[in-house]
Amino acid sequence: MNSELRELIAELRTDLEAGQPATLAWAQINEGAPADKIPADLPPPVRALLETADGLLAGAFDLPAMAGLDDIQYYIEQMPGFTGVADEPAEWLVFGTLSDEPLLVRRDTGAVWYFPAETTDEWFARELFLDIAPDLDSFLAYYVFGAGYGEIGFDDDKWWGFLDEHDLTTHGEENEDRETA
Repeated sequence: MNSELRELIAELRTDLEAGQPATLAWAQINEGAPADKIPADLPPPVRALLETADGLLAGAFDLPAMAGLDDIQYYIEQMPGFTGVADEPAEWLVFGTLSDEPLLVRRDTGAVWYFPAETTDEWFARELFLDIAPDLDSFLAYYVFGAGYGEIGFDDDKWWGFLDEHDLTTHGEENEDRETA
C-alpha cells in the first residue's frame, strides 16, 4: 500500500474517532493488525490493508477484520456460473462487501471485481461481473476514500458527506495524484 493512502487512512481514522460514538453507525476504521499475525496466504495487497486497517466500515463498504475474512468466503460458492469464480475458487478472495454484495480480488492479478448495481436484481441474478479497479490501492483510493464512492450510487449518505468535508469527492488534481500513487 502506498504511503499516501496509509496516511489518508490514518487521518480519517483519527477524525472518525474524534466523532464517536455518533460515527460508529456509518464508519469505523480499526487500527492495523501486526504483520506477523496476518495469514501468509492472503494476497499481498490485502495483507497491506490489514496492516493499515484491520477492518473498516465506510458507508456502504464493509471490509472485515482479519478474523472475519473466513466468514465471508461463502460468497464464492454462490457465485453465478458465468463468472467462473466457483470453478477456480483458489484464485479468488472475498475481501469485503458493498451493500452486502461481495467484493473480490483475483489472487494472480490483484484486480478488484464486483457486481455493478445497474438493476434491482439480487447480485447473484445479475449478468455483469466486472473488474472495477486494477488493484486494491486504486480501488480504495477512488471508490472507498474518493469520488468513486458517489459514482457507484452512494452520493447522499453520511460517508459521502464525511468524504466531502475532507475534499475527497471531486476529481481534483490532488485526488488524481492519490489515485495513481
